[in-house]
Amino acid sequence: MPLSTISVGKLAEFPPVVKTALLQLDEVTLHDFIAEHTRRRKRLGVAYLLWFFLGWHYAYNGKWGVQFLYWFTGAGLGIWALIDLFRLPGIVTNTNKDLSVAIMRDVMALNSARVSGSLSALPPT
Repeated sequence: MPLSTISVGKLAEFPPVVKTALLQLDEVTLHDFIAEHTRRRKRLGVAYLLWFFLGWHYAYNGKWGVQFLYWFTGAGLGIWALIDLFRLPGIVTNTNKDLSVAIMRDVMALNSARVSGSLSALPPT
């Protein structure tokens, strides 16, 4: 999957440091990154469903401390819940950007281990 096959909208999801790193990846590593990002990214629709039914949207985004505070204050007596209705797209976007940086770090580490041959001792998955 060459970098040119990634849509402009998909590429816009990534922070600049990830975009720069994507240009340096070989085809196999790029495929690994895209597959892992697609698997682990957070979806706005799921976040809205969790916000509406259970108030679990912060936990879904990996922000457990904020989630407990949200529950403890009763969603800020409802005001916090109303504000989150409008903040949720930004929360999910920021979580996905942080996630893409973490995935890129992991993929680059695996790629350097693959190139150096240190992965040859690991059993195949």
